[in-house]
Amino acid sequence: MKRGVSGVTGLVLAGLLSGCVPSPLRAQSGAQLRVSVQPGSRPVQPVTGEDALYRAPGPGSLNVSTDRPAFVTSVVLPAQGGAVVLPTVQTRPGEVISTPLPGTQGFTQVFTVASLAPMPLEAATGARSVSDVSRVVEAAARALPAGAYTVGTTVYRVVRFGSLDVSSNFRDALVRVNGSRVGTTPVAVPDLPEGQVSVEVSRSGYKTVTQRVNIVGDSVSRVDVTLRPITGTLSVRSDLLADLFVERQGAGTVQPGVGLDLPLRPGVVALNVVPRDRRFAAQNLLVRVTADQVSPVICEIQGGAYTCKLP
Repeated sequence: MKRGVSGVTGLVLAGLLSGCVPSPLRAQSGAQLRVSVQPGSRPVQPVTGEDALYRAPGPGSLNVSTDRPAFVTSVVLPAQGGAVVLPTVQTRPGEVISTPLPGTQGFTQVFTVASLAPMPLEAATGARSVSDVSRVVEAAARALPAGAYTVGTTVYRVVRFGSLDVSSNFRDALVRVNGSRVGTTPVAVPDLPEGQVSVEVSRSGYKTVTQRVNIVGDSVSRVDVTLRPITGTLSVRSDLLADLFVERQGAGTVQPGVGLDLPLRPGVVALNVVPRDRRFAAQNLLVRVTADQVSPVICEIQGGAYTCKLP
Protein backbone atom coordinates (compact mmCIF):
# COMPACT_ATOMS: atom_id res chain seq x y z
CA MET A 1 0.00 0.00 0.00
CA LYS A 2 1.29 3.48 -0.87
CA ARG A 3 1.20 6.18 1.75
CA GLY A 4 -0.61 9.41 0.85
CA VAL A 5 1.43 12.60 0.73
CA SER A 6 -0.01 16.08 1.11
CA GLY A 7 1.64 18.64 -1.14
CA VAL A 8 1.81 21.50 1.39
CA THR A 9 3.19 24.63 -0.23
CA GLY A 10 3.54 28.21 0.94
CA LEU A 11 3.34 28.87 4.64
CA VAL A 12 4.79 26.12 6.78
CA LEU A 13 1.97 25.85 9.26
CA ALA A 14 2.59 22.73 11.29
CA GLY A 15 -0.13 23.73 13.70
CA LEU A 16 -2.58 24.23 10.85
CA LEU A 17 -1.96 20.80 9.37
CA SER A 18 -1.67 18.80 12.57
CA GLY A 19 -4.19 20.50 14.79
CA CYS A 20 -6.50 22.95 13.03
CA VAL A 21 -7.33 20.90 9.93
CA PRO A 22 -9.73 17.98 10.54
CA SER A 23 -8.42 14.56 9.60
CA PRO A 24 -10.63 14.16 6.46
CA LEU A 25 -8.69 17.09 4.92
CA ARG A 26 -5.22 15.75 5.68
CA ALA A 27 -3.06 13.36 3.66
CA GLN A 28 -4.61 9.98 4.36
CA SER A 29 -2.56 7.31 6.08
CA GLY A 30 -2.61 4.15 3.97
CA ALA A 31 -3.86 5.89 0.84
CA GLN A 32 -3.38 3.94 -2.40
CA LEU A 33 -2.34 7.04 -4.35
CA ARG A 34 -0.19 10.09 -3.97
CA VAL A 35 -0.97 13.64 -5.05
CA SER A 36 1.41 16.54 -5.65
CA VAL A 37 0.13 20.12 -5.76
CA GLN A 38 2.07 23.29 -6.59
CA PRO A 39 0.93 26.86 -7.38
CA GLY A 40 1.16 27.62 -11.07
CA SER A 41 3.26 30.78 -10.56
CA ARG A 42 6.00 31.86 -8.21
CA PRO A 43 5.17 34.04 -5.21
CA VAL A 44 6.57 37.50 -4.64
CA GLN A 45 9.74 37.34 -2.54
CA PRO A 46 9.92 40.46 -0.34
CA VAL A 47 13.21 41.29 1.34
CA THR A 48 11.47 40.92 4.70
CA GLY A 49 11.27 37.17 4.16
CA GLU A 50 7.53 36.44 4.14
CA ASP A 51 6.64 33.30 2.26
CA ALA A 52 3.86 32.46 -0.20
CA LEU A 53 2.70 36.02 -0.94
CA TYR A 54 0.93 36.79 -4.22
CA ARG A 55 -0.38 39.85 -5.94
CA ALA A 56 -4.04 39.82 -6.86
CA PRO A 57 -5.64 37.74 -8.17
CA GLY A 58 -3.28 35.07 -6.72
CA PRO A 59 -1.24 32.19 -8.20
CA GLY A 60 -3.63 31.90 -11.15
CA SER A 61 -3.55 28.10 -11.29
CA LEU A 62 -2.54 24.88 -9.55
CA ASN A 63 -0.27 22.26 -11.07
CA VAL A 64 -1.56 18.86 -9.97
CA SER A 65 -0.17 15.37 -10.57
CA THR A 66 -0.85 11.88 -9.20
CA ASP A 67 1.08 8.62 -9.30
CA ARG A 68 -1.86 6.66 -10.72
CA PRO A 69 -5.08 7.48 -12.59
CA ALA A 70 -7.26 9.59 -10.34
CA PHE A 71 -10.15 11.99 -10.11
CA VAL A 72 -8.99 15.35 -8.71
CA THR A 73 -11.20 18.10 -7.26
CA SER A 74 -9.88 21.26 -5.59
CA VAL A 75 -11.86 23.27 -3.04
CA VAL A 76 -10.69 26.88 -2.66
CA LEU A 77 -11.46 28.43 0.74
CA PRO A 78 -10.70 32.18 1.01
CA ALA A 79 -10.17 33.92 4.34
CA GLN A 80 -13.69 35.36 4.29
CA GLY A 81 -15.26 32.01 3.42
CA GLY A 82 -17.45 31.27 0.44
CA ALA A 83 -15.61 28.19 -0.85
CA VAL A 84 -15.34 27.55 -4.58
CA VAL A 85 -15.35 23.94 -5.84
CA LEU A 86 -13.32 23.62 -9.03
CA PRO A 87 -14.37 21.21 -11.81
CA THR A 88 -13.14 17.64 -11.36
CA VAL A 89 -10.28 16.62 -13.65
CA GLN A 90 -8.91 13.17 -14.43
CA THR A 91 -5.17 12.59 -14.23
CA ARG A 92 -2.83 10.00 -15.65
CA PRO A 93 0.26 8.83 -13.77
CA GLY A 94 3.00 11.51 -13.82
CA GLU A 95 0.94 13.90 -15.94
CA VAL A 96 0.83 17.49 -14.65
CA ILE A 97 -2.53 19.18 -15.08
CA SER A 98 -2.95 22.93 -14.67
CA THR A 99 -6.19 23.88 -12.95
CA PRO A 100 -7.27 27.57 -13.02
CA LEU A 101 -7.72 29.20 -9.63
CA PRO A 102 -10.23 31.95 -8.85
CA GLY A 103 -8.94 35.27 -7.55
CA THR A 104 -8.98 35.74 -3.77
CA GLN A 105 -7.84 38.23 -1.14
CA GLY A 106 -5.89 37.47 2.01
CA PHE A 107 -5.19 34.05 3.48
CA THR A 108 -6.35 31.26 1.18
CA GLN A 109 -6.44 27.49 1.61
CA VAL A 110 -6.89 25.03 -1.24
CA PHE A 111 -7.75 21.41 -0.47
CA THR A 112 -7.05 19.19 -3.48
CA VAL A 113 -8.82 15.85 -3.16
CA ALA A 114 -7.50 12.99 -5.30
CA SER A 115 -9.48 9.75 -5.38
CA LEU A 116 -9.62 6.46 -7.29
CA ALA A 117 -13.33 6.99 -7.97
CA PRO A 118 -15.32 10.22 -8.38
CA MET A 119 -16.13 12.05 -5.12
CA PRO A 120 -19.05 14.50 -5.35
CA LEU A 121 -17.90 17.62 -3.51
CA GLU A 122 -20.30 20.21 -4.94
CA ALA A 123 -21.93 20.52 -1.52
CA ALA A 124 -18.80 22.36 -0.33
CA THR A 125 -19.67 25.31 -2.57
CA GLY A 126 -20.08 28.40 -0.44
CA ALA A 127 -18.64 26.74 2.69
CA ARG A 128 -17.58 29.29 5.29
CA SER A 129 -15.03 27.25 7.22
CA VAL A 130 -12.57 24.37 7.11
CA SER A 131 -14.97 22.32 9.21
CA ASP A 132 -17.74 22.78 6.63
CA VAL A 133 -15.45 21.56 3.84
CA SER A 134 -14.28 18.66 5.99
CA ARG A 135 -17.82 17.41 6.56
CA VAL A 136 -18.48 17.34 2.81
CA VAL A 137 -15.27 15.41 2.09
CA GLU A 138 -15.95 12.99 4.93
CA ALA A 139 -19.46 12.28 3.65
CA ALA A 140 -18.25 11.73 0.08
CA ALA A 141 -15.47 9.39 1.25
CA ARG A 142 -17.93 7.02 2.95
CA ALA A 143 -18.88 5.55 -0.42
CA LEU A 144 -15.25 4.69 -1.19
CA PRO A 145 -13.17 1.74 -0.01
CA ALA A 146 -10.44 2.41 2.55
CA GLY A 147 -7.39 4.12 1.12
CA ALA A 148 -9.17 5.34 -2.01
CA TYR A 149 -8.50 9.05 -1.52
CA THR A 150 -5.98 11.54 -0.17
CA VAL A 151 -5.67 15.32 0.09
CA GLY A 152 -2.99 17.85 -0.83
CA THR A 153 -3.09 21.26 0.87
CA THR A 154 -1.91 24.56 -0.56
CA VAL A 155 -1.74 27.70 1.56
CA TYR A 156 -0.96 31.24 0.38
CA ARG A 157 -1.85 34.90 0.91
CA VAL A 158 -2.97 37.42 -1.68
CA VAL A 159 -1.93 40.93 -0.61
CA ARG A 160 -1.26 44.39 -1.98
CA PHE A 161 2.34 45.56 -2.20
CA GLY A 162 3.87 48.97 -1.73
CA SER A 163 7.43 50.27 -1.77
CA LEU A 164 9.72 52.20 0.55
CA ASP A 165 12.27 54.95 -0.11
CA VAL A 166 14.81 55.57 2.65
CA SER A 167 17.27 58.47 2.76
CA SER A 168 19.45 60.07 5.42
CA ASN A 169 21.96 62.87 5.93
CA PHE A 170 24.65 60.36 4.87
CA ARG A 171 24.82 58.48 1.58
CA ASP A 172 26.21 55.29 3.09
CA ALA A 173 24.02 54.56 6.12
CA LEU A 174 22.99 50.93 6.45
CA VAL A 175 19.25 50.21 6.15
CA ARG A 176 17.41 47.20 7.55
CA VAL A 177 13.71 46.47 7.14
CA ASN A 178 12.25 44.08 9.72
CA GLY A 179 15.83 43.12 10.54
CA SER A 180 16.82 42.29 6.95
CA ARG A 181 19.60 44.30 5.32
CA VAL A 182 18.30 46.04 2.18
CA GLY A 183 21.19 48.35 1.22
CA THR A 184 22.61 51.77 2.06
CA THR A 185 21.01 55.18 1.80
CA PRO A 186 19.53 56.32 -0.43
CA VAL A 187 17.74 53.06 -1.16
CA ALA A 188 14.42 52.03 -2.71
CA VAL A 189 12.82 48.84 -1.40
CA PRO A 190 10.12 47.38 -3.68
CA ASP A 191 7.51 44.69 -3.08
CA LEU A 192 6.74 45.13 0.60
CA PRO A 193 3.39 43.72 1.72
CA GLU A 194 1.11 46.41 3.09
CA GLY A 195 1.15 46.86 6.83
CA GLN A 196 3.70 48.10 9.33
CA VAL A 197 7.42 47.46 9.01
CA SER A 198 10.37 48.40 11.20
CA VAL A 199 12.99 50.54 9.44
CA GLU A 200 16.44 50.78 11.04
CA VAL A 201 19.12 53.19 9.78
CA SER A 202 22.62 52.94 11.23
CA ARG A 203 26.18 54.16 10.68
CA SER A 204 29.34 53.58 12.66
CA GLY A 205 29.82 56.35 15.22
CA TYR A 206 26.21 57.52 15.00
CA LYS A 207 23.07 56.73 16.95
CA THR A 208 20.87 54.16 15.24
CA VAL A 209 17.40 55.39 14.31
CA THR A 210 14.47 52.97 14.23
CA GLN A 211 11.01 53.89 12.95
CA ARG A 212 7.72 52.08 12.38
CA VAL A 213 6.47 52.79 8.87
CA ASN A 214 3.07 51.96 7.41
CA ILE A 215 3.32 50.42 3.94
CA VAL A 216 0.30 51.20 1.77
CA GLY A 217 -0.54 49.07 -1.25
CA ASP A 218 0.37 50.58 -4.63
CA SER A 219 2.05 53.56 -2.92
CA VAL A 220 5.54 54.72 -1.97
CA SER A 221 6.29 55.37 1.71
CA ARG A 222 9.23 57.71 2.28
CA VAL A 223 11.54 57.92 5.29
CA ASP A 224 14.19 60.62 5.74
CA VAL A 225 16.41 60.06 8.76
CA THR A 226 18.86 62.44 10.42
CA LEU A 227 21.68 60.51 12.06
CA ARG A 228 23.40 62.19 14.98
CA PRO A 229 26.84 61.33 16.37
CA ILE A 230 27.16 59.07 19.37
CA THR A 231 28.56 61.37 22.04
CA GLY A 232 29.33 61.59 25.70
CA THR A 233 29.69 64.80 27.74
CA LEU A 234 32.93 66.14 29.13
CA SER A 235 31.89 68.44 32.00
CA VAL A 236 34.60 70.76 33.33
CA ARG A 237 34.19 72.87 36.49
CA SER A 238 36.90 75.33 37.62
CA ASP A 239 37.60 77.75 40.48
CA LEU A 240 39.50 79.90 37.97
CA LEU A 241 38.77 81.33 34.56
CA ALA A 242 40.55 78.89 32.26
CA ASP A 243 40.88 77.99 28.59
CA LEU A 244 40.22 74.39 27.55
CA PHE A 245 42.01 72.44 24.85
CA VAL A 246 40.91 69.00 23.70
CA GLU A 247 43.51 67.12 21.66
CA ARG A 248 45.37 70.48 21.42
CA GLN A 249 42.37 72.15 19.81
CA GLY A 250 40.66 75.10 21.51
CA ALA A 251 37.38 73.92 23.02
CA GLY A 252 36.18 77.00 24.89
CA THR A 253 36.54 78.83 28.18
CA VAL A 254 35.29 77.65 31.54
CA GLN A 255 33.86 80.32 33.86
CA PRO A 256 34.19 80.01 37.65
CA GLY A 257 30.96 78.75 39.15
CA VAL A 258 29.48 78.08 35.69
CA GLY A 259 31.55 75.36 34.09
CA LEU A 260 31.50 74.08 30.52
CA ASP A 261 29.93 70.95 29.00
CA LEU A 262 31.47 69.58 25.81
CA PRO A 263 29.82 66.89 23.64
CA LEU A 264 32.59 64.57 22.43
CA ARG A 265 32.91 61.27 20.62
CA PRO A 266 33.49 58.32 22.98
CA GLY A 267 37.09 57.45 23.75
CA VAL A 268 40.11 58.71 25.67
CA VAL A 269 40.92 62.38 25.02
CA ALA A 270 43.79 64.61 26.10
CA LEU A 271 42.49 67.62 28.06
CA ASN A 272 44.54 70.74 28.80
CA VAL A 273 43.18 73.30 31.28
CA VAL A 274 45.12 76.59 31.10
CA PRO A 275 44.25 79.17 33.82
CA ARG A 276 44.18 82.77 32.70
CA ASP A 277 45.95 83.59 35.95
CA ARG A 278 49.51 82.67 35.03
CA ARG A 279 50.48 82.18 38.64
CA PHE A 280 48.91 78.76 38.35
CA ALA A 281 50.18 75.93 36.21
CA ALA A 282 48.27 74.43 33.34
CA GLN A 283 46.76 71.00 33.99
CA ASN A 284 47.13 68.11 31.56
CA LEU A 285 45.15 64.91 31.94
CA LEU A 286 43.58 62.06 30.02
CA VAL A 287 39.82 61.67 30.30
CA ARG A 288 37.70 58.75 29.10
CA VAL A 289 34.47 59.92 27.48
CA THR A 290 31.66 57.34 27.56
CA ALA A 291 28.69 57.38 25.20
CA ASP A 292 25.55 58.94 26.70
CA GLN A 293 27.30 59.60 30.00
CA VAL A 294 28.85 62.61 31.73
CA SER A 295 32.59 62.54 32.47
CA PRO A 296 33.21 65.26 35.10
CA VAL A 297 36.50 67.09 35.65
CA ILE A 298 36.88 69.28 38.75
CA CYS A 299 39.61 71.93 38.81
CA GLU A 300 40.09 73.73 42.10
CA ILE A 301 42.59 75.55 44.29
CA GLN A 302 43.76 73.52 47.26
CA GLY A 303 46.62 74.57 49.53
CA GLY A 304 47.57 77.35 47.13
CA ALA A 305 47.88 74.97 44.16
CA TYR A 306 45.56 74.62 41.18
CA THR A 307 44.77 70.98 40.35
CA CYS A 308 42.31 69.13 38.13
CA LYS A 309 41.01 65.68 38.97
CA LEU A 310 38.43 63.12 37.98
CA PRO A 311 35.95 62.45 40.80
